[in-house]
Amino acid sequence: MNDHTLTLSSGRKMAYAEYGDPKGVPMFFFHGWPGSRLQGEFMHEVGQKRGVRIISPDRPGIGLSDFQPGRRLLDWPAVIQELAAQLGWANFHVLGVSGGGPYVLACAHAMPERLLSAGVVCGAPPLREVGMQDLMWTYRLALWGQRHLPWLLGAGLAVAEQFMRLPANSPLMAAHISKMCARDKQALHTPELYRILMESGRVGVGSPVRALSMDGDIYSSDWGIDFSRVLFPMRYWHGGKDSNIPVSMVERFVAKMPNASLTVLPEDGHYSLPMLCIEMIVGELLSEARAS
Repeated sequence: MNDHTLTLSSGRKMAYAEYGDPKGVPMFFFHGWPGSRLQGEFMHEVGQKRGVRIISPDRPGIGLSDFQPGRRLLDWPAVIQELAAQLGWANFHVLGVSGGGPYVLACAHAMPERLLSAGVVCGAPPLREVGMQDLMWTYRLALWGQRHLPWLLGAGLAVAEQFMRLPANSPLMAAHISKMCARDKQALHTPELYRILMESGRVGVGSPVRALSMDGDIYSSDWGIDFSRVLFPMRYWHGGKDSNIPVSMVERFVAKMPNASLTVLPEDGHYSLPMLCIEMIVGELLSEARAS
C-alpha cells in the first residue's frame, strides 16, 4: 500500500515507498546493497514520532524501477530532483544506509542548495580511493565474481534469495548471526527488524542480474567527485565493530572533505546502527538543520 511509481522525463519508471508522517518534513532515504525501497520501513516509526515524511526509492533496475544502461553515480541527483519536483519538495533531507551512502554524497556534491541535511549510516566508501582489502570477504567475492565469473552471478543471487527466506532461528542463519557483535545480534533477534531487512534484501537480490551487477559496480567505479570540494556539512555515523565495512575505510575517506564529520559508536556493528540507533541519528539531523 505504500508503493508508488512515476515516469521520469527519460521515459523510465521509478518506484518508491513512503513511510513516516505524510505531512512531515521531507526526507529521502537511500537503501543499501543489496536492498530495495522496502528498507525504508526501518524509518517508519521514527518518521511518525519525529514528524518526517520518508520517501525511499528503488534505484534503477532494482525492485520496481526500470533499468538504466550505463548508469553512473552522478546520474542520481538529477533523478532525485525530478522526484522532488513531482512531490512538490523544494528542500529536503537525504539519508543513506550502507550502499546508499554514496548517493547521499552525490546529492551533496551536485545540489547542496536543495539539502536540509545529509547523513550516511555505515556508509560504503569509494573503493578506488581506499582499496578493498579490509572489506568483508563476501563483498570482495561478489565484486571479484562480477568481473571474472559474471555467468555465476545469477546463481549466487538465487542462493542469496533463498538464504534470506530462512527464519532467524534456523541453523544456517543462526550460525551466521552468531559470528556478529552483540549489538548486531540484538538487532537481528528483533523479529520486526529482521523481517524488514530480509524482505528488502530479497527484493534487491531478486532484481535482474544486470541491474544488481551495475548497482554493485558503482562502488568500485570513479565517482567523479573531488572530495575536497564537497563543502556541504556531511554527517557520517559508523559502528566501531562493523565487520562489513570497517570504520578505518571510512575514516580515510571522510577526512578528505573539509566540512564532514564522523561519529563512531564503539559497540555498534553494520546492522545495529541503522536498526537500533536511527531515532538518535534522525534527531541529530533535524536539530542541525534547524540550527543552521
